[in-house]
Amino acid sequence: MNQQFITNISDMVFIQRQYIFSKADVVIYHPGHFPELNIQIFNLYKNEGFNHLYIPDIHNNFLEANEFMFHKLKLLELGIPEEIIYPITGEFKDGSEVVLGAVKQLTSEMNNVLLAGKAFFCRRFLILATLNNSNRIFDVLPLIDDRGFDKENWYKSDKGKARVFNEIKVINNILNGLD
Repeated sequence: MNQQFITNISDMVFIQRQYIFSKADVVIYHPGHFPELNIQIFNLYKNEGFNHLYIPDIHNNFLEANEFMFHKLKLLELGIPEEIIYPITGEFKDGSEVVLGAVKQLTSEMNNVLLAGKAFFCRRFLILATLNNSNRIFDVLPLIDDRGFDKENWYKSDKGKARVFNEIKVINNILNGLD
């Protein structure tokens, strides 16, 4: 692949944290079936703190479990207090609907929102969250699962290319739906 192509695609999909607030009122966390991401969330809690943590309350076929319950238990074991962990509830067909549902659940006091998800998903996460929310401040926390896909290496494996190219398609579909 041409290096300019790789750079352009990388810049379209991957986004870095901007640190536009010092402490999140709420973290919307989309872990999927990657329990190793919980350590990164615990480190965020330990180093910066946050007041609320929202996790999708959906069945995850890869986990063969409810995503909220699975990750909540892992986070409790790590030391995050139970009283700040909340489910993202609703009927969802895909990850995009989970994000839209999560933002709708936020209260008026939750203004600094950190969106925590896999690094290749954070651009879409931010687009969806900001779509109809002019009164909140959003930032992203790109997380790296054991597959290790990031801005520097996604193009080196077929699975990495598939994830990144799929994100471009999904973002395109979101934008086409705005007409």
